[in-house]
Amino acid sequence: MSRIALIAGAGALPAALVADFSVRGQPVLVCAPEGVTPDALPVDLAFRFERLAPFLRHLGDQGITQVVLAGAIHRPVLDPSLFDRETAGFVPALMAAMQGGDDAALRWVIGLIEAFDLTVAGLVDVAPGLLASEGVMSARTPSRDEITDAARGGAILDALAPVDVGQGCVVASGLCLGIEALYGTDALLADVASHRPERAPHRGGVFIKRAKAGQDLRADLPTVGPATIAAAVDAGLSAISLQAGRVVILDREGVAAAANAAGLALWAQP
Repeated sequence: MSRIALIAGAGALPAALVADFSVRGQPVLVCAPEGVTPDALPVDLAFRFERLAPFLRHLGDQGITQVVLAGAIHRPVLDPSLFDRETAGFVPALMAAMQGGDDAALRWVIGLIEAFDLTVAGLVDVAPGLLASEGVMSARTPSRDEITDAARGGAILDALAPVDVGQGCVVASGLCLGIEALYGTDALLADVASHRPERAPHRGGVFIKRAKAGQDLRADLPTVGPATIAAAVDAGLSAISLQAGRVVILDREGVAAAANAAGLALWAQP
């Protein structure tokens, strides 16, 4: 079985993925940009974005044919003095792609990786067990109102997908309380929590989390974990709705236990 190169970002997802690979006997080379530290996971090979071409060529020289991207990597600050000639030639196209949003930038990066005869695989293909399965995961099933709010949230996210905004939103009594933008889920739920005392509805509502319609599923899949449950509780929400097969669940047992302790309904739908 040939090794997979994991380009790891910050957070707990890279370690969860490596653990999943280990159970199946899949060897993996853990790579990460300099300055990015995945949680509880040693890095085998650090690289700089300014020398991306030599890094990708090195992977091929090591006999690696498949690459997986996992974890948060924020837009880097680049040092012009460190560029090699080949990587420097990519920069104008990368900058143009970044203006189109995160998904456009990731599509460009995936295309560049594959230009070096490497295949980029997504978690949907290599680790489907980490993704939400269709059905109710909590002791409490969602109410009719919560299901209606979840559908409203899905429609809102579908409308925003063409402009590459949002993998999550909060809806209560049919009203949109917030949209997840560049700063992510934590910022969205903290913002909702800070404003709920100001106007009704003060309690209840659903956090909807899903991939963008048309998103390249090989990178930036939405992710939830126990901290998401805690943040939803702080925001006064009563339910969380996920997209089955498109949302990563970190610590599935911990997530379900936290939802049950808080009385939240947690479910995944197509």
